[in-house]
Amino acid sequence: MGEGQLAVDPAKVCLFIPAGLKRFKLDLFERIGRHIQKAGGFVIAHDAALLGKLPADIIPIIGCQPESTPLIAEWRRTGRQWIYWDRGYNRRVFATWLPRGSDGGMYRWHRNGFQLQQIRDVPDDRWRATSTDVLPWRKNGRHIVIAAPTRTYCRFHRCESWIADTIDALARVTDRQLVIRDKETKRPLQSDLDGAHCLVTHASIAAVESVILGCPVFVHPDSAAALVGRTDFAQIEKPAYPDRQQWLNSLAYSQFNETELIDGTLWKLIA
Repeated sequence: MGEGQLAVDPAKVCLFIPAGLKRFKLDLFERIGRHIQKAGGFVIAHDAALLGKLPADIIPIIGCQPESTPLIAEWRRTGRQWIYWDRGYNRRVFATWLPRGSDGGMYRWHRNGFQLQQIRDVPDDRWRATSTDVLPWRKNGRHIVIAAPTRTYCRFHRCESWIADTIDALARVTDRQLVIRDKETKRPLQSDLDGAHCLVTHASIAAVESVILGCPVFVHPDSAAALVGRTDFAQIEKPAYPDRQQWLNSLAYSQFNETELIDGTLWKLIA
């Protein structure tokens, strides 16, 4: 990409701000929204249905809000461009068992997907800047950790029966002990992964953390960890242990701190 060439033109996007946000999160949305409006872009607050009425050349930006699910399904069907953003892969400030970030932490941004879907040809500078230790692959574990999605996540991704379906599918192919892990648990992820054969989840960022911590994963194709794990439960006894460096580099080039969300870095690097 040439110097100054934008991957996304902020004048051609529309940020959706859902209702009911906590004050600190609303402040972030509003800061990003002001930057977009200053660049000539748009903001829609509360009414997700208005996103479906945007001109074809305006890219909607949404997060994990179930009211957006029908719209995303339509955008995928028609091939319309859209952007998804959520908490980052590492150096987050919430819901992480890796070292936490600072000044709001990292947020991931992706075009036409919820997480990283392709390993990119990018350098390791941004990954090294996260100063996150990557542990060697651990093999010969015994139990399987299942990271359960939240109700909001299940509504958003329309996977309400995922836990029951997953337990049933695993019972057909393995007799290993299954350890169910709730997202709200205070028990460190590292504790559940100690001696684990693998971690299974839909697309929780716990899968990314698990890979960084050296435990292989089985996930839905929407998960960034699918690029270094497996998606077929029939292969549960044969986890993948690939080289992770270029995948880590790609993660780091897909997440941004709060300063980068408003200083132009985001628009240059988003893929």
